Parts: sequence; C-alpha cells; structure tokens
Amino acid sequence: MSAMPIRTPRSVSMPRARKHLKLVKTATTPLVQPIAAAIPMRMPPGQASKKRFTFIVIGIFGFGMLASLLVNILSAQASIQKQTLQTQLSNLVSEQQGLERTVISTESPENLVKAAYRMGMVPAGSPAFIRLSDRKVIGTPMAASSQGR
Repeated sequence: MSAMPIRTPRSVSMPRARKHLKLVKTATTPLVQPIAAAIPMRMPPGQASKKRFTFIVIGIFGFGMLASLLVNILSAQASIQKQTLQTQLSNLVSEQQGLERTVISTESPENLVKAAYRMGMVPAGSPAFIRLSDRKVIGTPMAASSQGR
C-alpha cells in the first residue's frame, strides 16, 4: 500500500455568480440606502452616568424579585385554597355515603313493615275486586285486624 499525497481542490472561478451578485446589489441599493441613512453610525454625544446605570439595573432586579415574590404568594394561596376544597369534598362525599347507607337500610322490607306497625297500620286480609262491566263483586271483603302482630 502506497500513500498518495493529498491534493487540495482547485478553486473554480464563477464569473456568472459574480455578475448575478452585482445585479442583486444594484437592484437592492435603492431599497437599502434610505434605511441605512436612518441608522446612526456612531454613538450620540454624552455618556450615561454610572449612578443612573446602577439605579436602573438595581430597579430591574428589584422589580423582578417583587414579581417573583408576587407569583409565589399567589401560587401558595391557590395551593391552600385547593387543599381546603379537597377537604370539603372528602367530607361531603363521606356524608353522602352515610346518607345513602341510611336510605338503603330504611328502604328494606323488614324496616318498612316495622315502621308501618309503629304507625298503626296492619296487613290487609283477602281483597275483594269489583268487575266494572257488570258491577259484580268478586271475592269476600274482610276488614283488616291487628291480631296478626
């Protein structure tokens, strides 16, 4: 294996590109010239005092610190309010579940019968029915009695 010397590529001249660049430069000059004339090329006379600069920097820094403090305070208040609302929600959910358990236990057939007896209600005997077409009474009506319980 023999090592071959590395040659750098020759630069190729591009006459067309230079002509094209000149055309672009002459076409944009009327647009750029008024803008370039409006931009000052040197600093205006006079200097800002070091005191004024220091006060401006300290003011910006202080304003940033106050803004950060305000954001932190508002964030803490929102967090406390969120915690309070979550506690209220959990209390209300447990209260709702307790009420649902109470309603379910009260609606059971055994409890309904007990409540009816406490109010003085008794079970009905055999019912009688009236047929409307011929107005005939079917069955023997009996009065309810409290002797069953």
